[in-house]
Amino acid sequence: MTGHATGGRQIVAGIDGSAVAEAAARWAAAVAAHGNLPLRLVHVLPPAPVCYGVPAPVPDIEAVRAVGDAALSHAAEIIRGEQPAVAIECTTRTGPTPADVLLDVAPSASMVVIGSACAGPVEGFLNATALRLAHHAACPVTVWRLASGPVLPDRRPVIVGVDGSEISIAAVRWACSFAASFEAPVVAVHIWTGTAPQRGTHCHEYPVDATEKVLLAESVAGCRTEYPDLTIEQVTERGTPADVLLARCRQAQLLVVGSHGRGALGRALLGSTSQDMLHRAPCPVTICHPDATPAPPHAETSSVPTESRRAP
Repeated sequence: MTGHATGGRQIVAGIDGSAVAEAAARWAAAVAAHGNLPLRLVHVLPPAPVCYGVPAPVPDIEAVRAVGDAALSHAAEIIRGEQPAVAIECTTRTGPTPADVLLDVAPSASMVVIGSACAGPVEGFLNATALRLAHHAACPVTVWRLASGPVLPDRRPVIVGVDGSEISIAAVRWACSFAASFEAPVVAVHIWTGTAPQRGTHCHEYPVDATEKVLLAESVAGCRTEYPDLTIEQVTERGTPADVLLARCRQAQLLVVGSHGRGALGRALLGSTSQDMLHRAPCPVTICHPDATPAPPHAETSSVPTESRRAP
């Protein structure tokens, strides 16, 4: 797995003591090991409450910090057993919300990984931290929603959605970089909508699907050259992008999609397909943003101010 041109030379994983966050951190550590990158585990403390009028009970900040330190130490211990070569830094920061803190460290990261429990009023509901990161982080974001089952990267397929845009081509490069690290195949999926011309009509003399196949082939051509030993399957299907990707990723280890931000407003919003996949995909989902393009791996890491750091 390579670094990224965002300037980040570390992988960041959020830790909150939950099983899904721990699984996400273990996955992040495996990716860091293959890229020779350090791993930074971040736990976020709530700010001290501000009381107006009648004083409210003040939480024991030190007790809360101790719980966070224990969660960091436990995750680090497990990761060291699985990935002994990875340099691990444990960080505790105070911030308004976990999303605010992780967004602050994202510019210095190659990727931010976060676990998101499937809990809420609707099945598959994504928590606010994961959704904010996917929308606004300055680097790729992987949202991990599985607390059980296979955790570490393996040789199951990596699915990547392709629509011919610049950001989707960046997503293809990211997916191929990841898959090459773990000798996994890539399935590049391009979905088109509309009605194909019927035989006997004068709309076209060739199937619409042929044009879509050319678009897909052009989108993956660079990666075929860069990764000649990587298996890249090209799939074009007519249908609804979210439904086609959902069916394809049921046996996949990872789904990679572009953020599809366009224009002044679009840069702050996630594409409908990408957001749908975050809520519904049965596998982890990586969201690639416009500036998140692969670069050669480096082990250096940028220094980011923190409230408390330690390397247990």
